Amino acid sequence: MLKSDRSVTYLQCLYPHDRLMQKVAEMREMFAGEVLQHLEFIRFNGRVTCSGLPVVRYTGADRLNEIMRLHEEHEVYIANPHVFTVEDGSRYKRVDADQLGFKHEVDPYGLLNPGKMRSFASTRP
Repeated sequence: MLKSDRSVTYLQCLYPHDRLMQKVAEMREMFAGEVLQHLEFIRFNGRVTCSGLPVVRYTGADRLNEIMRLHEEHEVYIANPHVFTVEDGSRYKRVDADQLGFKHEVDPYGLLNPGKMRSFASTRP
């Protein structure tokens, strides 16, 4: 759909495991005709839930930001794929010491995806 219809975009979201069907129904009703849900079941923090790649009828940046805000107000967490850095886009995938430690361990010189993690400082001499 994204390749054939340039008027749509997508988001990345994570639904709460304990109110999964309730939140899916809320989002479907709230954005009827504007957001087409796409759900994938995953294990997150040891619990089965679903993530989503909802397809959004794009009408402008303000409305896209409003859609993301409304999802989060209803406890459906958004990772924004429309930004450049991990920190700017990952609301539910917060950059923490473990991610930074892993980055330093596997890519100490910052050669992989340079500039994608603002909080990373290369150990390059």
